[in-house]
Parts: sequence; structure tokens; C-alpha cells
Amino acid sequence: MLTETYLKEHFVDAYFIDNERQNIEILATNEDKTKVFPTIIPFDENNDMFKSLTSIMTLDELHENTYNKKKEERKLFIDQIKRIAQKEGLIKQIVEHVDSDFFKLMFEFLLSDKQEHIDRLFNFKIYIFEQDIVKNSKNESVKTAIRKAKTPLEAMKNYMIIWEESN
Repeated sequence: MLTETYLKEHFVDAYFIDNERQNIEILATNEDKTKVFPTIIPFDENNDMFKSLTSIMTLDELHENTYNKKKEERKLFIDQIKRIAQKEGLIKQIVEHVDSDFFKLMFEFLLSDKQEHIDRLFNFKIYIFEQDIVKNSKNESVKTAIRKAKTPLEAMKNYMIIWEESN
């Protein structure tokens, strides 16, 4: 059983392991710190091991760890897919098939005010904020303008400001 005292000495990481966020995996080292072992506990504020965990990390930190772990898993998955696609020659095939339809869809997304494009705006903004030049930008007013953008084009215009500042 994981106790507060044990976790203070041996804690490695913790994160939710299911979409419902009902189960938590805690990683801790063994006594001589030569191995890491997992323990799965329920997300239950009355559970003694959960109480031990929250003595060394907050619930917000647990959620952030989960987000970061999923983000890293996604990156590794995408990297693996890219390696397979390159090995199989699929990337060249995809690039060869980028045609005027792609540009038509891109312009439609940026220039129309269709509800389906507005619905995708949130994901587009997230993608913009994941770009290194935006992450590293000190221009808070333009970042705020991206967050408040009402259309994809407005978000893109503000992204271009940051892009031009960085080049």
C-alpha cells in the first residue's frame, strides 16, 4: 500500500488512465530505487492511497500530468505513423495528391462564415497556440486577439503578425 511517507521518498509520476478520469496510475520506485512499479487506484477522495497522493500533488497537477502524458503519447504515435508512411512510400503519394481541392477547402475555411468552420475555430486556435513562434512570442496583445478571434481568418491574420515579427 502506498502511504504518504512512502510516496514522499519514492514518487515518480501519477496520471489518470481512462477517459472518464476514474482511475489513476501512480508510479513509484521500490525501496532501493532501482525499479519503478505502477499502482492503480480509484479516483476516490475517501481512498487512503488517493489521500496519500494528494498530499504530494494537487488535483490540478494530476490533471496537468494527464494532459502532458496524453500529448506526449500522441506525439509518439504520430511520429510512428510518419515513420511507417515514409517507409511504405505513402508520404510521397500524399504530397502528389495535394491538388486544387486542398486550396479550395483552405480558402473556404478561412474566408467563409459557415457554422461548420466557426465550429472548427477552437481547434484551429489551439493549433496556432501550439506553434513555437506563438509560444515564444512576447506580443501578448496579438495572442489575446487570436484567443478572441471570431473567425478563422481573424485568427490567421493575428498569427501572421507574430510570424512576421519572428522573421
